Amino acid sequence: MNEQEQKLRDEILSDAKRKAERALTRARRDADKARRQAETDQESEREQGLARAGERAAVQSRAVLATVAQEVRRRRLLAREEIIDRCLDEALTAAEDLPAEDSRRSLGELLAEALAALGPGESTIRVRPADLDFLSSQCLTALGIESAPLTVVADTTIAGGVVAESHDRLRQFDNTYATRRKRLRERLRTLLAGEIEF
Repeated sequence: MNEQEQKLRDEILSDAKRKAERALTRARRDADKARRQAETDQESEREQGLARAGERAAVQSRAVLATVAQEVRRRRLLAREEIIDRCLDEALTAAEDLPAEDSRRSLGELLAEALAALGPGESTIRVRPADLDFLSSQCLTALGIESAPLTVVADTTIAGGVVAESHDRLRQFDNTYATRRKRLRERLRTLLAGEIEF
């Protein structure tokens, strides 16, 4: 090989070597850039994943707190209902066991109220057997109850109070202690809604 061919060959090799080195440098630079981009993308994806997880955790936390608050309110309401029931049960027991004089006065007031609610006309009055003798015509007059003819009958299902019923049985007013307790319970629940705090 002559000198000129050798020179040409060396130039080609040198040129190829420079091109290979530039290509290698460019490839390294591109690889480094791709690696940095991948790291950036991965970090961004990780942050987005953390943000989504944080949002899910916040939603779950709010749901748990709402459930806890609802359970607290439910238990407060149950406690309030229990207090109301206990008080009314004690009052009912006391009303059914009043001393004779107080019992008669209460019975007279309940009867007057029942007759007023029932309206004019012949009526049947149902009372517990122990109160039957008390509601004689003399006692009714003494109580100031003067109305159309009354028929007073004993009813073993009544523990205290009266049930007044029109002769045709179309109208009835239950003024027993048990029924008054139910009516009072509903009124108390309404009045006490939000009033009792624990």
